[in-house]
Amino acid sequence: MSLGSIDPAAPPPFVSLPGASLTSSNTVDFGGVVGRFLPLKVHRWDHPEHDQPFVNHSGCIRLGDLTLLATLGSAIHGEVEQRCEAQLVLPYLAGVNTFTIERQAYTFRSSCLFIPAARTRFQLHCSQCSGIIISFAPETLLPVAHAIAGPCFDPLALQAALEQPALLSRRRDPRRDRLHNLLAETMAYAERCMAIAGDVNPMLRLDDLIRRLIVMLLVPELLEAAEEAAPIAEPFVHQALVDWLLAHLQEPTSLSEMERRSNYSRRSLQYAFKQRFGCGPMQWLRQQRLARARTLLEQPGRCRSILEVAQACGYLSQASFSRDFLARYGESPSKLMRRSRNQMLLANQAAGRSGC
Repeated sequence: MSLGSIDPAAPPPFVSLPGASLTSSNTVDFGGVVGRFLPLKVHRWDHPEHDQPFVNHSGCIRLGDLTLLATLGSAIHGEVEQRCEAQLVLPYLAGVNTFTIERQAYTFRSSCLFIPAARTRFQLHCSQCSGIIISFAPETLLPVAHAIAGPCFDPLALQAALEQPALLSRRRDPRRDRLHNLLAETMAYAERCMAIAGDVNPMLRLDDLIRRLIVMLLVPELLEAAEEAAPIAEPFVHQALVDWLLAHLQEPTSLSEMERRSNYSRRSLQYAFKQRFGCGPMQWLRQQRLARARTLLEQPGRCRSILEVAQACGYLSQASFSRDFLARYGESPSKLMRRSRNQMLLANQAAGRSGC
């Protein structure tokens, strides 16, 4: 999946999407938005620039059990109580942010801030409220990390990272800079999906991709360990995994789930699919879904519409299915279905004439 590029000076996604965005003209309303969508309790929420009007544009979407809240607006000072989930703060634009957690101040412009699920109060001072807060249950990262690393996974490093606030600096670590960019590109891609189809197709499993990026942001060494692991001895994917994937083409399947089912690490799974099929696992899965769709379209009596074919092959959006099918086969699904129906009609007419 190509996510495309983003403009680093652009406002955060989701703040202007119809049906997903809200505008607050005072701090009380904005505090209500934060408390409504995130497991946070706002105790104090002030606008420090009293001579300027307050305005904030917010947008919230949910991907699986992840919550993504984007905000763009006036400066804010506040005190917030943490509850049951952890948050990753992904800043946009050029505002200065200071979060004081357990008497430790974290000041940042472009780096990410991880806030553990510590059930504590913290203070924040934002010269411009511009960014995305990703809220998630921290325990959901452990199986994802295990899937990435494979059978040699040691959970201690990730568990330690989940217990402490951390400023994930982009300048000091080029690995985190790349991961930060990928995370921002994923947010932009989700916004495009929302703008085109009104939702994010669960088949894309963007929730799994976001978790994988968060895991690697917290513990970049995990990615290196997975890539440095020796390739698997067998140069092919286990047939049991292939059979399971083919039997569940209509269901959302993530890369992490493939890794767990195969018991391969990230690198080993990529290596195995490249050896056997000449492409990565997610590309192969998309090819199989489109191949099944082509078979159904060539047998028009089995499905009544393009949408039914799309849904039978794991697509919820007819538009995204048609786009992928055209890119793969150079022909639209509707054109193939019409040709197949015409051929079937001609065959039935010929059979009728021969029967006479």
